[in-house]
Amino acid sequence: MVNNRSSMLFSFEVHDRTALDLFAECEKSLQRFGKTELIEKSDWAYERSLPAGYLTIQAPDGRISRYACEAKRRVGSSALAQIASQLENWETAYGGKPLLLTTHANDALGDQLRARGIAYLDTVGNACIMADPLVHICVRGFKPLKRPERATRAFQATGLQLIALLLGHPEAIEWTYRKIAEFAGLSLGSVSRVLSDLRSLGFISLVAPGRNAVVNRRRLFEHWEFGYSTRLRLRLRPLTYRQADGAKVEGIPRQIPPAAREGTLIGGELAAAIATKHLRPQSITLHVWPNVPILSIVKELTLVADPNGNIAIIRQFGNMSAWKWEGHEKEFLIHPLLIHAELLHGKPDDRLLETARLIYDAHIAPTLDNDPSTHSG
Repeated sequence: MVNNRSSMLFSFEVHDRTALDLFAECEKSLQRFGKTELIEKSDWAYERSLPAGYLTIQAPDGRISRYACEAKRRVGSSALAQIASQLENWETAYGGKPLLLTTHANDALGDQLRARGIAYLDTVGNACIMADPLVHICVRGFKPLKRPERATRAFQATGLQLIALLLGHPEAIEWTYRKIAEFAGLSLGSVSRVLSDLRSLGFISLVAPGRNAVVNRRRLFEHWEFGYSTRLRLRLRPLTYRQADGAKVEGIPRQIPPAAREGTLIGGELAAAIATKHLRPQSITLHVWPNVPILSIVKELTLVADPNGNIAIIRQFGNMSAWKWEGHEKEFLIHPLLIHAELLHGKPDDRLLETARLIYDAHIAPTLDNDPSTHSG
């Protein structure tokens, strides 16, 4: 049963990585009932004594309901009492109604949660939220799909990081696992598992005795770019701002403080404009490495948090040297693979589509076309 789905807004402020992952998977289900937005805490200063996040629901009549959330992938009967107690404490301390994010709330668990007055969302489509008389969501009966093949984890966030490295630097397939791990920003175990999965999916092949190669590159690129937009970008903790003085984005690179300069690369529209001379940029993406304090950039550029702002700051993964665009080091441009993906993120207009095509044809397609699987002999 679903009442009054029109004009509803679900806003989730996330403080915890598990909550981030679960909400990202629940978000599509919520979009059946209204609009959604995700607000990430940039510092991840999370303590277990605090809620994993807060869900705010704006009803069609403008009334607001707020939930303090716990995030648990699996909830057994023995853990339910402890979770309920924690949520009850948060409701008393922070005023938010209790809500559980989980992987799957079957009918039995859903009944127990409702009996305790706990709202819930799961990743397969089940939900129970009764915010006020105008917001009553109750969906049940959905079951998890058949367990996916192990190889599909190659297209989870960690796998997508490694795929990005292989698409940008196909020669990396011949590197040691330790070097791949460093440049992709992964553990050795993750590298081993993802490479095994890519081999099973037909994207890595033995092309000569003792020599592997990345093959079927165009299809792999299509998988990666979709995964970047739907999975990886979210895990890179994008933050959106505008400049307080409304200045043009062309001046931003010169304003980046010296301490952050060596750990920041330029992407998005501004990078595309510099590289192609074909675009009047209206936005910019700053790819910032973990050792760079974002706050210093925010202060120096007098940035104001704005979900509709034209300045995105993204935590970049891996070794910086892998992502500098060769030939554009002086401009500190990021690799064209990521510029192209940022141009197509969201709903690009004709000018962005045209510029993305120029970058693809000149700087991405040649690498994809140099595919051992398309050559004979």
